[in-house]
Amino acid sequence: MIMVIILSTKSLEVNKSMDKKGFLSFNTVIDNVNDKVLILILMVLIATMIVLLINVRKRYVAEREAREAKKQLEENYIELEEAYKQVKSTQEELAQKYDELKRSEERNKKLAYIDYLTDLPNRISFTEKLDQIMANIQKEEVIAVMYIDLDNFKNINDVLGHSYGDELLIDVTDRMKQVLDQNDYFARFGGDEFMVLTQNIQSTELYEEKIRKIQKVFTYPFVLSMREFFVTTSIGVAFAPKDGKTTQMLVKNVDAAMYSAKAMGKNTYCYYDENINESLMAKIELQSELRNALHNEEFAVFYQAQIDLKCDKIVGFEALVRWIHKEKGLIAPGGFVQVAEETGLIVPIGRWVLFEACKQLKRWEEEGYNDISIAVNLSARQFKDADIVAMVNEAIEETKIDPGKLDLEITESIAIENIEYTIEIIQKLKEIGVKFSLDDFGTGYSSMNYLKHLPVNNLKIDKSFLDRVIEDTSDQQIVSTIITLAQTLDLVVIAEGVESSEQAVFLKKANCNQAQGYLYSKPIPEVEAGKLLKEFKKRNVNCE
Repeated sequence: MIMVIILSTKSLEVNKSMDKKGFLSFNTVIDNVNDKVLILILMVLIATMIVLLINVRKRYVAEREAREAKKQLEENYIELEEAYKQVKSTQEELAQKYDELKRSEERNKKLAYIDYLTDLPNRISFTEKLDQIMANIQKEEVIAVMYIDLDNFKNINDVLGHSYGDELLIDVTDRMKQVLDQNDYFARFGGDEFMVLTQNIQSTELYEEKIRKIQKVFTYPFVLSMREFFVTTSIGVAFAPKDGKTTQMLVKNVDAAMYSAKAMGKNTYCYYDENINESLMAKIELQSELRNALHNEEFAVFYQAQIDLKCDKIVGFEALVRWIHKEKGLIAPGGFVQVAEETGLIVPIGRWVLFEACKQLKRWEEEGYNDISIAVNLSARQFKDADIVAMVNEAIEETKIDPGKLDLEITESIAIENIEYTIEIIQKLKEIGVKFSLDDFGTGYSSMNYLKHLPVNNLKIDKSFLDRVIEDTSDQQIVSTIITLAQTLDLVVIAEGVESSEQAVFLKKANCNQAQGYLYSKPIPEVEAGKLLKEFKKRNVNCE
């Protein structure tokens, strides 16, 4: 625009400077030249300014873009920094979760392979270890597996509670570790059962030393709830490959050996023998038959008279269970009671006997026999059963008998197994009104010291003391002493297993109160027992 104005102005000036002929003067030409130079300079200046303006604008734009880019970079940096923090946090979280997962896997593995209570390898660990060894057993190598089961462990759980049972298992584990070799693989197989796996057995004699060491640690009492308890073991032993070429077969056979040790009376050990399986199968069949017998009411109660030696009259009966087997006929308690005890069937069988005996006593009372009592044996399982007091009370209330005519019998071994528990239960039952007898006295840990603390009414001398009492003066002295000491404790003494008149005469002279045995009557059914009552009643003996 400026340039146009200048050129327009100059054009007017040139027109004015022209002469009449239309030619420019020299001065005019010179001026025109200067003007052109000026215009050129102006144009250059203008161009320069334009360039400068353009450059300024470009610089401004560039600076603005640079600022925006810087800002964007800063924002991107912040975002990257935040993203980095998130990634780092995620990595730390993942690392933490990985560690937790790893610890969880280790815990799960420990739970799967390690016993939570004793920290020993468990059944799975033992089985896998035995699998591995059996798969790589050398030609001449001998492997031994020892199956250890605690005898009567359930009684401790029932009496003291499971926490004390757990404490006992821990103590057993600690004692066992002290006598086992470093190379022995020691595991808890379940419950109160332990396994010991030993490789490279050199001789049976050397291995028996290990068994004896284990048995020795159980000769010392275990202290639970500030009381001492003695625990014994039944041990089965099997050798591979002789007694089993697979893990399953070896475990099966060592289990049979352990149960054979229990059948031998517990607190012993037994090597596997092929005949054991036959015996075990017979035992399993007996268990099945016992269950069916209970369901089919194949049991019967027989009664053995108890005689007052002074008056020679029946003062009571002992109720004894018999099994009327549909094929084998009459089976005495010795043929099934132990299996019933082991399986727990003794509890319902014992309950049935108690109720039947009380019903029979009531029938005799209704017939006019008001001066006789009924004695019922309580097994170890029954006596330790939590419902024992309620069961006895129920039997008395249901049959409406005089509780003072019910005499409950427990063996000496049951009584002293846990003396505090025994006293507690006897006292509770005596509060109902029943009486108590201590059976088989002299066959266990005889001690007049503990006897004076037991709140029993009667003491029954075991038959073994009477077998040779006529010929053996030592037995005579023992029996006489027992009678004298028992009577100083105000106990009624009942002699079991009286089979001869000579024995009866001796017992009378020794002031024994009552007698029971084949001399008077074998165990007989209720009908025959009723006849025996009538027979003795006819004698009408006056004891006054």
